[in-house]
Amino acid sequence: MADGTIRKIAVVDLKPGMYVTDFNHDWRDPDCQDKGCDPFRKPRLIETDAEINAVIGLGVKEVYIDVSKGKEGEGSSLAEIEHRLAEQLKALDDDEEQTVIKPVSKSFEEELAGASEVKSHARKIVGNVLSDARLGKQVALGPVHDAVANMAESMFRNPDAILSLSLIKKRDEYTFLHSVNVGVFLMSFCRSLEMDEETIIKVGVGGMLHDIGKMRTPENVLNKAGKLTDEEFLQMKQHVSFSQQILEQTPGIAEISVRVGGQHHERYDGTGYPDGLKGDEINEFGQMAAIVDVYDAITSDRVYHKGNPPHLALKRMLDWSKSHFNLQLFQKFVQCVGIYPIGTLVRLENNLIGVVIRPNGESLLHPVIKVILDAKSGRKLKPVDLNLLDHMKDSTKGYRILRSEPNDKWKVDSSLFMPRPELFK
Repeated sequence: MADGTIRKIAVVDLKPGMYVTDFNHDWRDPDCQDKGCDPFRKPRLIETDAEINAVIGLGVKEVYIDVSKGKEGEGSSLAEIEHRLAEQLKALDDDEEQTVIKPVSKSFEEELAGASEVKSHARKIVGNVLSDARLGKQVALGPVHDAVANMAESMFRNPDAILSLSLIKKRDEYTFLHSVNVGVFLMSFCRSLEMDEETIIKVGVGGMLHDIGKMRTPENVLNKAGKLTDEEFLQMKQHVSFSQQILEQTPGIAEISVRVGGQHHERYDGTGYPDGLKGDEINEFGQMAAIVDVYDAITSDRVYHKGNPPHLALKRMLDWSKSHFNLQLFQKFVQCVGIYPIGTLVRLENNLIGVVIRPNGESLLHPVIKVILDAKSGRKLKPVDLNLLDHMKDSTKGYRILRSEPNDKWKVDSSLFMPRPELFK
């Protein structure tokens, strides 16, 4: 597919005979994206007005069409869109209100092992709680609270360590790891907004338990490999209401935690569920949970879905933020995880390729990378750490990021180049 034939058009301009390559709505239900929950996931030729009305009914605002495979349409080219999104991301690097990075008590490398231990423990706790919920048992809040408190302590020693363990994706145990990752991302998000530790822990508990309602979803639906029927899709969507019910019935749980579980599928323009809340009708922590839930879901590999590279995921979500997320909160989330998150493969202007191994709080565009390849020759290089911030003012050596690169293209496993690679497995 040639990028030059792709156009993005408003859904109201969609006409029969156009070939849609992307319906631009992974935000709708990231938990369901690999199950074929609706027919408008894969590229297809639009043949009838009824199909167009169905797309509009999903809350889709814009779609991508290929003019070489169907009717023409006026709209922005893929190159124009990519350039505009890239410039918007880069503008965040110059944000004068960017949060000042607080001093840490341990270095990134020093905290990695401790962060890995507390996250592994949290995953076991989540597994136990979700298994108990499947059996109809009461949620034991104490162990979850303690696990989240331990993660918070690690985060305050060095926030990048535990966050990095969630940015590098593992390929198994999606349900449990997704719950922990959402908790970690939410806690990091709250810390970057300078919230107090008590609030961070409450939000982390909500993140860890946000999908507990799935334990009331029939297993034949939850684990179905093929396409869901309309009835099964409705059953899947009910997990949010179940999450809220279970959390509301949990003794001692904070209201913030309940809001995270009950609102993480609401969307800023009112197209989400279960209540179709709009704008500030959605609690601030529900808005944050919506961003985090989508980000972790679309960057994770699933059985029938290849995860988006982090940088591409952020660009796609920035595109959706015009209607589906709180744009200001999303911009703060980008500043939290970095424009080029840990594990991102990047290409420099001088054609060197490296893996982002650490952010730089002073500049989102200039992380620390480990140079591993020469893109021009394809030759592997002896891995060398390079702090791009040290070369920010010198443009002669080409030490500026040109773009992110797909790991599959270069057959690179980013986790192998982290300071403690065994902790990312």
